Amino acid sequence: MPEFPGRADFWNIGYPYAGALVYLVAPIALASIAYAIRRRWRVWHTAGGEVELGPTAERWKAFLALVATGLVAHRQFVRSRDLYPGIMHFAIFWGFSVLLLATTVAALEFNAEKYLNWVWPTAHVRVPLGFAWDILGGGLAAVGLSMALWRRYVMRPGRLNTALDDGFVMTFLFGLLITGFLIEGLRIGATELNPASIYYHPSVAGWSPIGWVVAKSLLGIGFSVGFLETAHAATWWLHAGIFVGAFVYAALRFSRLTHMIVSPMNWYYRSLQPRGGLKSMGDFETLETFGAKDLPDLTWTQLMSFDACTNCGRCQDVCPAYLSGKPLSPRKLIQDMRGYMEDRSPVLLGTPAGEAPPAPATSMVHDAVGDDVLWSCLTCAACLDACPVEINHIETIVDMRRFLTLEEASTPDTAQSALQSIEQRGHPWRGTTLTRTSWMDGLDIPTLAEKPESEVLFWVGCSGALVQRGVDTTRSMASVLRKAGVDFAVLGEEETCTGDPARRLGNEYLFQMQAETNIGTFKQYDVKKIITTCPHCFNTMKNEYPQLGGNYDVIHYTAFVGELLKQGKLRPNEAGIGSIGTVTYHDSCYLGRHNGEFGA
Repeated sequence: MPEFPGRADFWNIGYPYAGALVYLVAPIALASIAYAIRRRWRVWHTAGGEVELGPTAERWKAFLALVATGLVAHRQFVRSRDLYPGIMHFAIFWGFSVLLLATTVAALEFNAEKYLNWVWPTAHVRVPLGFAWDILGGGLAAVGLSMALWRRYVMRPGRLNTALDDGFVMTFLFGLLITGFLIEGLRIGATELNPASIYYHPSVAGWSPIGWVVAKSLLGIGFSVGFLETAHAATWWLHAGIFVGAFVYAALRFSRLTHMIVSPMNWYYRSLQPRGGLKSMGDFETLETFGAKDLPDLTWTQLMSFDACTNCGRCQDVCPAYLSGKPLSPRKLIQDMRGYMEDRSPVLLGTPAGEAPPAPATSMVHDAVGDDVLWSCLTCAACLDACPVEINHIETIVDMRRFLTLEEASTPDTAQSALQSIEQRGHPWRGTTLTRTSWMDGLDIPTLAEKPESEVLFWVGCSGALVQRGVDTTRSMASVLRKAGVDFAVLGEEETCTGDPARRLGNEYLFQMQAETNIGTFKQYDVKKIITTCPHCFNTMKNEYPQLGGNYDVIHYTAFVGELLKQGKLRPNEAGIGSIGTVTYHDSCYLGRHNGEFGA
């Protein structure tokens, strides 16, 4: 009987000749994937947009944090609205991870003993480990795959776009799992449960419960030991063939399976800049094309993100534009971009370095995606928040909007009206009868021109000054600041739009004009601290003005009032109001998802 019972290495396969071929299987599989990634890497790098990667140490820190929360803990997957698919993915990922670990440990044990005459430590606990491999590996993977099969082909939720590729992937994974269980069961039946075998050890066989059930079932049917041995050898090679076939298929088709590699790559290369800050177009004098007309106008990390998409549909489920019947589906947008990249890649790879590729037969903006799709986006970041692989849909949408606005002047009428109003009047509210100072009537609020030494600038914003509901909020906030004894002033008629609507509608030129005007005004008065009521103004001045040299301490009024309460400068009880309890302010988009402020 073997010194360490629990597994007969390469039993019934033969070593070194037939068994050694297994060491060719893994390199073939890995080489096929490496080739596919290398080819795709070349496609991604046909993009000419500039990428700021930032400090490597900071990038690794952010990446490892995502691995810990997203991959290990599966926090991005297991959410209340996505509990079933989250558990499903958790089971598949960890099940196959444990099986991979089991295979690795088996290889280490075998090679250490055979070639180094050394017993690998896990050999001493091979039997209990076999139980863990069976239950935590095979069992968990079986549960996850069964859930996936049921969900995709029986439940069929609307967000899933089931294609032939999904069927192939499911077949490969089930094939690996089933043949693995069969190999184990056939071996146990012919050895550990066979009194004539030198490996006979029925008490050990039970430590591999799934394999034991398979073995007992086969023996119960009446199959002979000779049949079990023949079936074992055939199934072993079938298992190896499925393994190689899955990798080769993934490489040739760049199928869903490749997300196991590309998605973590997207985690690592994602932008470390604040989510609310759109990237700048740079110096207009040096640009040949405004916005993204074709793939080379994007960045290589954007192209990579299209391949990182798993087509899970989480973004579509939370998109307010999609849910309200608009043409935009964030999932379909990314998949359409991936399909366009797939079709365009031979031309891109065949174009000599430094030369522009031939014009495409179909337009990326108008045909692959569609103008109506691009103008449906609210830039609310619900899709970004839901995406488990950190794809930035908004960045790509705005890049194409820039092309539509700056190159083709094809902005929708309502948006164009707002842009013209910003350019002519300094605000988007055409037709308003209010002025920048109407809200100040009867309040005796100082302006920075009158009180330049003020500690805080209260930025009112276009809505706060020119929309009646906003005016009511602004007047109340000014009263609160006075009650708390805050040394503040406003800009009054010197205030103009931050440029936020212009940037998100694609008019980067107008945004920069507005931003530079405001930054110049702030410099004139040596502004350092700004309070805003508008989440969009807050986001723009905090995350986007620094791109143009405007660095300020920008605070949303909810956080500022919260600090005043904590400092005791506001005492609601003394005003006879009593306890105000918990107050909820809802701005899930630019205050919440874009800036991470959900409590004050």
